[in-house]
Amino acid sequence: MDMRVIASRTIKAYRECYPEADGALKSWVAIIKGNDFRHFSALRRVFPSADLIKGDVVVFNIKGNKYRLVCGVDFFRQRVFVKWFGTHKAYDKINPSEVKHVYPPC
Repeated sequence: MDMRVIASRTIKAYRECYPEADGALKSWVAIIKGNDFRHFSALRRVFPSADLIKGDVVVFNIKGNKYRLVCGVDFFRQRVFVKWFGTHKAYDKINPSEVKHVYPPC
């Protein structure tokens, strides 16, 4: 079973809000959906810069670390819940382990 991204609508909105990250986000979605990650170490083999922050919160570097994507990952159910996306500078102002689902600001 491949991973499922929850919610693709949110990713689409982030792609529209940050058009310079569009291709990188499309690639990230394709890689996530095309894999069966049963645990963090399997995900880390594909995304070496991903960080497991707390519990199920994973932070991905997008577009050469210009952007950060915060997700909740349920490895058992094969779900990735998109919580937050923004510039690296904006990421420095949040607590990724406490962020809830945030719809794009634009």
